[in-house]
Amino acid sequence: MPLSRATNAAKAGQSRPPPFLRVLVSWLGRALAALRWLRDGARRSLRQLRSPRVQKRDAWTAWYNDLYRSLGDRALQSGQPGERMPELTLHDIDGNRQQISRCWDKRPALLVTMSLSCGQSRRHARALRRLSRRFERYVNTVMIYVVEAHPIDAPSPYAGRIWVTIKNEIAGIQCNQPRTLEGRIELARQLRRRYRLSTSILIDALDDNAWRAFGRAPNVAMLVQPDGRIAVRQGWFEPQEMARAITALLKNSPVTADCRYVTS
Repeated sequence: MPLSRATNAAKAGQSRPPPFLRVLVSWLGRALAALRWLRDGARRSLRQLRSPRVQKRDAWTAWYNDLYRSLGDRALQSGQPGERMPELTLHDIDGNRQQISRCWDKRPALLVTMSLSCGQSRRHARALRRLSRRFERYVNTVMIYVVEAHPIDAPSPYAGRIWVTIKNEIAGIQCNQPRTLEGRIELARQLRRRYRLSTSILIDALDDNAWRAFGRAPNVAMLVQPDGRIAVRQGWFEPQEMARAITALLKNSPVTADCRYVTS
């Protein structure tokens, strides 16, 4: 064999992998392909198994978002900016009767409806505390304690059925719907202690007149001018937007607030 041909054969032998290695690579490729096929099949099966749950969850989310919007819209329809606040009789933390008009005596008042079992109320409780401290020299901040949003012993006034939320279960909040004024006052005290609220508190009577006047929603906020006219109304309390509205009111400029609501 000529030297050049022998050299080329030697080089070809060195560049070609051994037969066992070629077989191993081939089997590895097949194994990876099989694993990918199994993975894709498992994913399809998992989606099929979970699809009813996913559909149920999506349906619940859509229902909740619709309810959230409808409550905000309903609250905004009751008492428009520029209208006078109705006179209401509530009770202070000691059970004494008090007219709501005293809240805006000589200076504006921020009124926010809340209840211990309402997740949105608890979510914004600390923000309400900060807002109260920030404007305490200029604005009377008053929490209006209303009907429980998620009692464990009665239908929710917003869903028409018993609706105990996961957030309440995690937080260990189990509230009955009070049958007496004293029971509602005690829940208001619990909310104040839990979030160290220093704001004034007025409690709606068991006839729920204040709750209805505020729009039959769980976490309404209203900024009322000293003459008793509504400056800003929020279907859902939004602390940052309300802070801007208060600043604008105190500067005697046109008061505006974004009353849009964001689903969660």
